[in-house]
Amino acid sequence: MTDVIPALEKIREEFKGKIRENSGIIIGEDWLLSSKSKIKKCLVTSRLTRKAVATAAKEEMQLIITIFSPVFTINKHRKINKDNLDLLKILLEKNIGVYSLGEEWVFAENGGFDYLLKLLDFQYTAPLESKYQSLHKRSKTISGRLGERKNKITYKDLLELLKQNINDKLCYLGYSQAKVQKIAMFHEITDDFMEVIHELKLDVILAGETSYEGLLTAQLQKLPLILLEKRTLENAMLASIRRKLMEDVTASLPEIISLKQDEIGSH
Repeated sequence: MTDVIPALEKIREEFKGKIRENSGIIIGEDWLLSSKSKIKKCLVTSRLTRKAVATAAKEEMQLIITIFSPVFTINKHRKINKDNLDLLKILLEKNIGVYSLGEEWVFAENGGFDYLLKLLDFQYTAPLESKYQSLHKRSKTISGRLGERKNKITYKDLLELLKQNINDKLCYLGYSQAKVQKIAMFHEITDDFMEVIHELKLDVILAGETSYEGLLTAQLQKLPLILLEKRTLENAMLASIRRKLMEDVTASLPEIISLKQDEIGSH
């Protein structure tokens, strides 16, 4: 068994969340676990896109590591469209395995958001799961991570940290003169949730995406909101996976290539 798979299992088991069936080895279990040869080269990326598969095939990689589990079927009929079938053919023909940490890794303890919060020097993180009612009176739950600091920081300094560690192109609303101590990080904020988010008494909200209506609500409620693209947040988490692999793979570390992906909708 290669050293990379046990290292990935360790990463997946370290976070304290539900390990679902759609995480772990998605493709290539037989050859990844039975092969005596070491994985020499692997790709770390947020999602399994055409670009990721093409890169892995061209570079003769044995493994693609993703954050979000790939979905090959569409709609309730579970049909595989031609594009996804082509991807599967390449993966199978080239013996490229796919390992996914799963979406829960993003929000869980020791997961992706915890890594990003620590980059911003918010060491005291806690789970954040809020239940609320949608406009249609349906009960919904949104997951994120809550970060707090011992020493407060100015909003301006927080933006500078974000530029240094995540992205130099930021979109933010409600510039605040107050010091920041409590921050929440979300992958996406819905319109309905934005209506009740003030109850969390946050100094700043950092999110990957919200709608135009969500932006208006944040502005009306004077909620300091820093908005990044989903892909920006996902790409920033790749460094955490790469670092942990380098720490845990004891013998002959493989060549690890990170593939940052473009904005949502690209492949």
